[in-house]
Amino acid sequence: MNTNNPFDLLLDLESRTIKGTAGLSTLDRVEDEWIGVCFRIGDSRLIASMSEIKEILDLPDFTTVPGVKSWVVGVANVRGSLLPIVDMKGYLLGEDIKQRNKGRVIVIDYKGFLTGLVVEEVFGMRHFRESDETSNIPEVHENILPFIRRTFEQDDEHWPVIDFNEMTQDDRFAHASL
Repeated sequence: MNTNNPFDLLLDLESRTIKGTAGLSTLDRVEDEWIGVCFRIGDSRLIASMSEIKEILDLPDFTTVPGVKSWVVGVANVRGSLLPIVDMKGYLLGEDIKQRNKGRVIVIDYKGFLTGLVVEEVFGMRHFRESDETSNIPEVHENILPFIRRTFEQDDEHWPVIDFNEMTQDDRFAHASL
């Protein structure tokens, strides 16, 4: 072997790597992974698919908008774009988040426009295997239940998955004005 030729060095490295992995077990099949962001609305701990979430922010400074439902917090200027902000607890449960300034904003795409959803707490990302899905839906508020599409169980915790796309199709969401 010519040690001056980089290609020969790569061939040698490949050969040694293949010999070194002989006898190691291999996975017959890689299970699909589902990734979501966990958060809280009222007493309900929920999770939403990462594919539905654009970003997560601290509550930005916002301007209130007259003539809208109480759950419409207002609009904020985020990096030069207007971001409508909705209080999820107010929208789904009928009571505003008491310490809204401590909440987090989950940004979603609503009909081509970014929209911020204020939740009380974000727990972070969770990874689930498709086999973690369960038919046992934990107790959630009856107004949230229509938007739950599936539930995952991991480490004796149940995580109902809220479908933001389905939720935004609800007529109440589209009719935010009084």
